[in-house]
Amino acid sequence: MEQKVNRFLDFLNRHSTGSVTRTNEPQIGFKISYCEKLAVLSVKVIGAKQLPTNYGPYDAKGYIVKVTAFPGKEKFETRILKDNWPTINQAFTFNLNANALKATFVSFTIYAVLEEQEEEKPVNSSKGLMKRFFSFDENSAFLRNNVRRSFSRRSFRNSLKDRRTIGTVTYNIERKNFTQTHENSISTPDVWRSIKEITSGIQTQPREGKKGCIELTLQYSISEDGTNDVVEVTVTKFRCGLQTMQDHEKVGGQLYIKTEAFESDEVVQKKKSDKFDPTISLKLEANSATLRATINKFMLNYVKIVIRLMAKNLLGKKTLLGRIEIDKNEQFWKEIVASPGVPITKMVYFE
Repeated sequence: MEQKVNRFLDFLNRHSTGSVTRTNEPQIGFKISYCEKLAVLSVKVIGAKQLPTNYGPYDAKGYIVKVTAFPGKEKFETRILKDNWPTINQAFTFNLNANALKATFVSFTIYAVLEEQEEEKPVNSSKGLMKRFFSFDENSAFLRNNVRRSFSRRSFRNSLKDRRTIGTVTYNIERKNFTQTHENSISTPDVWRSIKEITSGIQTQPREGKKGCIELTLQYSISEDGTNDVVEVTVTKFRCGLQTMQDHEKVGGQLYIKTEAFESDEVVQKKKSDKFDPTISLKLEANSATLRATINKFMLNYVKIVIRLMAKNLLGKKTLLGRIEIDKNEQFWKEIVASPGVPITKMVYFE
């Protein structure tokens, strides 16, 4: 009976003509409540829409949503969802005092499960516990702890083996967003956000590029005679795009970033990062992701930086997954040349 009701609700969601934004992108819906008396933040995952059904040659067997409230360390996951347009309605609670409220944001990470898994059943009935929790009786602290335990936290260490990341949504916790007032708490309305690499509670312009991006720092330093100028290239962060995830599924192996500096089409310096697995966001070690190239000032117009995202499988085969090229025509290059000695950092997308 419950499945029929959920299917009917899903049908209404798909064919609704209301104020829901029409988009072809995957979306997740949630609602956040806060009780100042108990210093508890409650995050309800309402549902998701248009989740991808396959990753390269692999079909998604289900979906999981991981919920994290930063700067805390607690993480919770929903049950495994079989439908790619699921109604979820699961709530998770976090201890959070009022002073920390304004510095908090909630992250939703959505995974596609590639292998059949047995669902761990909750120890207690979450519905009954949540009902008693919001009654705020003398046992509320005990009930709150049990609510948290009733949603067992799975290990994320094997996530790259049996699941793939669809994307994340982050939502900034600001009091102005809590527009609904209840007897003992305040809450946001139902919020729907497109699932992308990184989003926030504030509407932003759509990002370009589906292959992922890097946080890149460039610096140009001038020498006395102009023959030993230095260009320093540092890749500090990597964010993996959905298309890169899918391309990686076809070739396997690990990823790495290769950076090269060219002068008149000849390689003058190159650097290769340590290998890593696909992930939403990765901070790279400076010693393995920083290139320093000595160039001639009078050859600046013939210098270019090429950054490649590569995959190398177990057989040693290398596959190009993305490419960035920066030369005299790029605004980024013009800025560092115009400001010698000043490091400039930007997010740059792979093509």
